[in-house]
Amino acid sequence: MATRRPTSEGQAASLANISRTRRAQLVAEFEGELGIDHKERARRAYEERRWVIIKTIIVWTIAIMFFTIACYKLWLMGQLVDKPFSDLDPMRSLFGE
Repeated sequence: MATRRPTSEGQAASLANISRTRRAQLVAEFEGELGIDHKERARRAYEERRWVIIKTIIVWTIAIMFFTIACYKLWLMGQLVDKPFSDLDPMRSLFGE
C-alpha cells in the first residue's frame, strides 16, 4: 500500500505542477484583487529599460566624440613637428601656439 503524504507537501507538490500559463493567470488575478495594474507595471518597466538604453547611447556618443577629438589633436601635433618626437610640447600644441 502506498503511504499518503501530509497535506502541506501535497499542496506544495500540486503548486509545483501548475503550468506557467496558469500560474501567470493566478498571479494576475491576485494582483488585480490587490489593485495592482499589470499593464501599468509592464509599461513602467519598459520605460525604465528604454531610458537606460538612451542614457547608454548618450554616454557612448560623448566618449567617442572625446576620443575622436583627442586622436585628431595628437595627429595635428605630429604634423606640426619637423622630426617626430623632436620638439613636442603638448601644452603649447593642445592649447594654442
